[in-house]
Amino acid sequence: MSTMAHPAPPRTLRRADLRPLPPLADVPARPTRTPDPLAFPGYADRLARLDAGAESVTVGLTRLGGHEVVVAMGRFDVLGGSMGQVHGDRVARAMAVALERRLPFVAVTASGGARMQEGMHSLVQMARASEGVRRLREAGVPVLAHFTHPTTGGVHASYGALADVVVADAGATVGFAGPRVVEAFTGVPVGEDSHTAEAAHGAGLVDEVTDEGDALDRLAAWVDLLHPAVRDGALPRADHVEEPVVEHDAWQAVRAARRTDRPSARDLLATVFDASRELHGDRAGEDDPAVVTAVARLGQRRVVVVGFDRRGVAAVDGRRPGQPTAAGFRKLRRAAELARRFGLPLVSLVDTPGADPSPASDTAGLAAAIAETFVAVLSVDAPTVAVVTGEGGSGGALAIAASDRLLMQDDAVFEVIAPEGAASILHRDPTRAEEVAPLLRPTASALRRHGICDRVVPGPTTFDPHTAATALRAELAATLDELDRDPDRLAARRRRYGV
Repeated sequence: MSTMAHPAPPRTLRRADLRPLPPLADVPARPTRTPDPLAFPGYADRLARLDAGAESVTVGLTRLGGHEVVVAMGRFDVLGGSMGQVHGDRVARAMAVALERRLPFVAVTASGGARMQEGMHSLVQMARASEGVRRLREAGVPVLAHFTHPTTGGVHASYGALADVVVADAGATVGFAGPRVVEAFTGVPVGEDSHTAEAAHGAGLVDEVTDEGDALDRLAAWVDLLHPAVRDGALPRADHVEEPVVEHDAWQAVRAARRTDRPSARDLLATVFDASRELHGDRAGEDDPAVVTAVARLGQRRVVVVGFDRRGVAAVDGRRPGQPTAAGFRKLRRAAELARRFGLPLVSLVDTPGADPSPASDTAGLAAAIAETFVAVLSVDAPTVAVVTGEGGSGGALAIAASDRLLMQDDAVFEVIAPEGAASILHRDPTRAEEVAPLLRPTASALRRHGICDRVVPGPTTFDPHTAATALRAELAATLDELDRDPDRLAARRRRYGV
């Protein structure tokens, strides 16, 4: 697995770009010469033919996007990039430097897997690398990965797949086992569309697929959003916007909230925030396009944005546009976990008719995924703000709206159940939805009076999309600033949703 012939992968970073890592008192020096613990036949001769000090990974410091980072760069030209003891030592030491200096750790992977010639001495390096990532996560230090060709085996299934953000080269082989190993074990040929960066992206395992030479810019953009030295920057200076004094008819508000020309979460990422990059996938095999997750910049403050996009997926097999599946909620949970880990504010943009209740979604764990999303959102210690930008449909919407502050656009609604569903229960007739809608008190003004909504902001159908986006940007900045300065914020959240 570690010695298959393969052309050397293209590089977006060069080994010459790396500077030596500084010494660390608590990290003992290890021999740079690769050991031969099993006296594996022919291994010593192969090692002797390597250049002095050559190993399957090079580690060091460099700059991406103007910020210093720690890099571990795989070398497929050395024993197929396989991970042995010295490889593990170098990665562990690089992670220790990243932890001490609070610098992003960037893995540029190129590996055929664990080094069989070193046996279990090689395999345990997966646990060492994973422990390094665990410590970085615990400290709120980001881990990024660039998957080059190929990225497989123990490197992939440890510090590669554990990265917070993954960028992969187009056409790269990406998978737990390489295609040859899969065919050898299963006896089934691997198709051309399997074990590729594109397949991994479609399965929600990779955030971005890049053309050759583009990965460096993508990584730099992610570093600029997530680097601990800059992510707590200043918010735009803004005051709370004046709340619209408007009363909407309940049914008319429902219809306005459902309009397909309302700005979606993806639209608002572009108009409300100064920069953003989307995260893709639930890291469990799917990427629900009805769900939007991103890291964004508001002024100089970095925030995590989650939301729903009615235009992200067309109605298929009874699924209404904007209905998140179980995979969609796992994707939301992943983003909320990043916000918790990095101490970033969480901004939720709510516009969904509710969760997809189809049998496929249900048996995929919909109820548990919604419940875990509630817990993930409520676990974010940083300020959390939710904005109903269209329709808030039942518990699927509330899962990302249980926050420090709940804002609503004046032409939005939040419903315990859709009027059609309520009419079906009350009258066994969904066509009586217009009659039932006022009973639910779903409008922004009604929920403001009931104390559910904290503030009302201008909506795009009452005013216009530009006015609404400008007002939302100002209100988000003012609300986050207010929450930053509130020493009772977390206690107030616990009282609001607890005892």
